[in-house]
Amino acid sequence: MTETPPEIPEMPDYRSGWIADIIVALNFLTRIPVRPNFLFDMSAMTTACRCFPLIGVLIGGLSATIFLIAYFIGLPLLLAALLCVATQILLTGALHEDAIGDVADGFGGGATRERKLEIMRDSRVGTYAVVMLILMIGMKVVAISSFENPFLGFSAILAASVCSRGAMVWAMHLMPSARKDGLGAAAGKPTLTSALWALGFTVLIPLIVLDPFLASIGLLTAFLAALILGFIAYRQIGGQSGDVLGSIQQISETGFLLALVSLLP
Repeated sequence: MTETPPEIPEMPDYRSGWIADIIVALNFLTRIPVRPNFLFDMSAMTTACRCFPLIGVLIGGLSATIFLIAYFIGLPLLLAALLCVATQILLTGALHEDAIGDVADGFGGGATRERKLEIMRDSRVGTYAVVMLILMIGMKVVAISSFENPFLGFSAILAASVCSRGAMVWAMHLMPSARKDGLGAAAGKPTLTSALWALGFTVLIPLIVLDPFLASIGLLTAFLAALILGFIAYRQIGGQSGDVLGSIQQISETGFLLALVSLLP
């Protein structure tokens, strides 16, 4: 007589809540192995995106800690900065770096909207992507290595990480989807409440960890960089996509860091 295998209980569907939203955002933005005890799809992003800046605290905090450790064990600032950026890439699985590379290839190599979108979906890496990644990673590494005060560097890395992920939420909220399918379309438009929560975290956290003047300059520069890229994306492909959102994260994070570096004595 064969035994009947025990029934595996079905997992409940996603229901919005702070813990659930943090778990969803972690699964979306990082490669940190956090397994949810509920079922969810991309539509959960309409509310879970309010936690994007909080995920920025985690990514920025961990990578900034690596920067501090490298500094205090006597490594050169340039190497400490490189290890910091490498940690960010490891935590996110190069999600946003891949995105800005795709956007560079698509916008640079496509003559029509349809061709740009086709190139962006192609997994092959072109010359524009390689050049863009060298420039973006290089600028971030050099900017971070310019913080001779390691604690200011820590705060700047964390604040830039938070701000850049908050910018993604507002790009999702304000811009139409460039595709009928794909990541940007599947995620949907965040609710206004979620977007306002994200904005609150995006502004408040940098103001807490940095001097208010430095934080304000960094935020304004990051938002301006995101706005410019959003305008370019709207002109090029008619809206946002997953690649555009990732590119906005990269460009606003870099803009935040460069703005602070420009104010250093």
